[in-house]
Amino acid sequence: MKTLSTIGIIFLFLLPALTFAQAVNDEKVEKYQSQWNKLMPRQAKLQFAGSMGMFSLGSGWYYGKNSQWETDLFIGFIPRIDDMKGHLTMTLKQTYVPFQIKFSETVRFEPLTGGAYINKIFGPYFWNRLPDRYPKNYYFWATNTRFNVFLGQAISFRQGKNLTARSWSFYYEVNTNDLYFISAIGNKTIKITDILNLSFGLRYRLF
Repeated sequence: MKTLSTIGIIFLFLLPALTFAQAVNDEKVEKYQSQWNKLMPRQAKLQFAGSMGMFSLGSGWYYGKNSQWETDLFIGFIPRIDDMKGHLTMTLKQTYVPFQIKFSETVRFEPLTGGAYINKIFGPYFWNRLPDRYPKNYYFWATNTRFNVFLGQAISFRQGKNLTARSWSFYYEVNTNDLYFISAIGNKTIKITDILNLSFGLRYRLF
């Protein structure tokens, strides 16, 4: 009995410490899960054209005080053209939405979007270093990597009125890239319309 009493007293003293340790552990687990959740993509996009492939599928994040920033990673493809095989593309894209116009609780308009992205094409037809079959300095640029800038607009339809509601957005963008811009400098035969590309896309925000 004396042994049991001693064990009971020790348990009573240890119980608060064990409870505190469990609470601290639960807090750490919750904090870890919260940080991990922030790394999970929060939106998906499907884009047609835009110098990143005929179709590109991407996922990414929106963040900022008013969700004005977006970062997305796309995988796209260029279909086979004549003797040239199809190619995969990868694009890292940063978008900025300075403000929105709220038509209703469920419809919002983004009158101005802008940003930049870097696109890389994989395959033997495009290269980073000049192949030996070309004379030295025949091309001074890499044909498989392009830096792009764009401007566009979007309209969003929210599925619900709360802040965590899912939403669909339709957007279009006009873009150009570094090679087009350099080629147009000092060349009067190249018009502004010759260096601009039009693209369309669909965005789905998961939560």
